Amino acid sequence: MSAVDEKKQRRVVWGALLVALLAVNYYWFKSPITIGFDPNDEKCLPDMHLSLLVKQHPTNVERGDLLFWEPSGALAYIKQAYVLKRVSGVPGDRLQVTDEEVLVNGEVVAMGLPLVDVTKVSTKAFERDEVIPAGKFFMTGTHPLSNDSRYWGYLDVGSVVGKGYKIF
Repeated sequence: MSAVDEKKQRRVVWGALLVALLAVNYYWFKSPITIGFDPNDEKCLPDMHLSLLVKQHPTNVERGDLLFWEPSGALAYIKQAYVLKRVSGVPGDRLQVTDEEVLVNGEVVAMGLPLVDVTKVSTKAFERDEVIPAGKFFMTGTHPLSNDSRYWGYLDVGSVVGKGYKIF
């Protein structure tokens, strides 16, 4: 093998090694996919034990999708890296929250405000009848005692890290 061929082969090997190291770094430290689980005894999504979290800002979000984001504001007490909830309302939907039920476009998505006593705020402060604004999502859990948008308001589209998918 000539010196030129050896040099070329060495460059290819080093290039391949560099690409491999970059790929390992990307997937190891900034993996676009994460496995999620809820360690709490009472889960906001009790029928979900394990989920796949895809870190890609979604372009198309529909009612029923699962979204995740980093906890902040009223959810800053959460120790996990992400919060996962179901999209119950999208921009343009009519939202009605009363002490007895939560409706989106006339369909019941949650039952009332069972955590209102914990908040130490009057029920009236949470009641509303409005259209969900652009760039916002109304998020709920399926557990009756889920701490969700009924209490802390809309999720801003800019806060969304990605979509979640139920594994089991």
